[in-house]
Amino acid sequence: MNIVSELVELLGAHSVSSDPAERYIYSYDMTENKARKPLAVVMPSTTDQVRKIVELANQQKIPLVPFITGQNVGGLTIPEVDNSVIVDLKKMKRIIEVDEEAMYTLVEPGVTFGHLRRHLEINHPNLRYTYPLAPPFTSIMANVLLQGLCDLSTKHGAMGDFINGLEVVLPTGELVRVGSGVSGTKNWFSRYPLPDLVGLFSGWQGMTGIVTKIAVKLWPKPPITRYAALFTFGEIETTELLKELTRTGVLDDADCMSLSLVKMLLGVEYPVDVFDGEPDYATLLAFSGNSEIDVSDKIGTARNIVDKHTERESRHLFVSWDTIEKLVGSQAREWVDFPSDAFKILAEFDGLTWVGTYIHPRNWGAGLLKGREIVARHGFELMAFLKPMDGMHYGEFKFIIRFSKETETMKRVRSCNEALLELALSLGAIPYKTPVWAAEKLHSHIDPEFVKLVRRIKETLDPNNIMNPGRWAL
Repeated sequence: MNIVSELVELLGAHSVSSDPAERYIYSYDMTENKARKPLAVVMPSTTDQVRKIVELANQQKIPLVPFITGQNVGGLTIPEVDNSVIVDLKKMKRIIEVDEEAMYTLVEPGVTFGHLRRHLEINHPNLRYTYPLAPPFTSIMANVLLQGLCDLSTKHGAMGDFINGLEVVLPTGELVRVGSGVSGTKNWFSRYPLPDLVGLFSGWQGMTGIVTKIAVKLWPKPPITRYAALFTFGEIETTELLKELTRTGVLDDADCMSLSLVKMLLGVEYPVDVFDGEPDYATLLAFSGNSEIDVSDKIGTARNIVDKHTERESRHLFVSWDTIEKLVGSQAREWVDFPSDAFKILAEFDGLTWVGTYIHPRNWGAGLLKGREIVARHGFELMAFLKPMDGMHYGEFKFIIRFSKETETMKRVRSCNEALLELALSLGAIPYKTPVWAAEKLHSHIDPEFVKLVRRIKETLDPNNIMNPGRWAL
């Protein structure tokens, strides 16, 4: 009996497919990473089914690739080896628990940002989660395990820091919990004080097991939230101002974008032109508090800092969000509410990619300045993005490329991304959501003993190398 027949016997024909058309759909994503068809696709509905799939794959040494919505930019769900089986977890979409006192939720892989937002609005209106720059149908678990960013990252850091605990099917089929959930159900309040085994699964791109439940932090929903826009000139001037603003602690969030990216989000048609005299960057600033006075004081603090910086660059401009709404209409509210339309515009073509990194604040200005030169040299639109993270301990830094998947364009995309990665690595930045080609370059820049340790952990947990083999260039 072959593996497909055995999977059908385990889960039923309705949950397994080896149809060529379906295999093709799972063979690629929006990036320039090379497509590869899986052997089959299987859709479990329960943790027990996931265990059975993994046990069977481990016995027969069949590679497994965890998949939820495929909304990633690193080719992370494209099989790296032939005869892989995609394990699509989107049917597992229960919001199992929301704990209002300890402010966390326990969810399955298929729960999306849209699902949780609606659930909280209806059932727990005093709590909020977060959103990334991604469609509302993006999996919460996938973004968190990939240590991505969100609209709370300026204050609270990467989404990997939001994890309280996990339930995981190991590559051998064993089921384990990590975090405070080890002491029983309805007890997922923290990952401490224990050996922090969350790190065995966070950031691993599915190489060490299949996570079937994740507990993530929720946050109080502030009664008052206000926004402002900051328009700035020059990479060094922009980043120095952004650092000072963030260090005050008055910001909930700050998204700094090249003005050309903002114009794209406004719907300016391709190619987006840049005119003399325009600001180089626009930053969305978020403020919140318990009263209008509280929020007004925070906005006043930010405005005073901008005014001080205008002594050096008089063209910097701080604009209230009321003014922005008058200029662009209802679209302004959509940006700060749940920006699903933003992704649609970025994904206007069939290709979308970026090299995303976390970077030391001292290198923000140089990264933006040199990066825009690389993008211009390769003939792409400037789509630069920078976010201060974790109260200014570091920042997220990337250049986004949207493109059509033509052969010549794909070569240019890869060349541009490779140059951007070399720049980032030379500045001491660490890539996230790292595709295999980028991981190979990363290995030559980091401590080789770290790479050996990662390899040893992988081999210990996954002795038959069935879990997403080839990731991280291992």
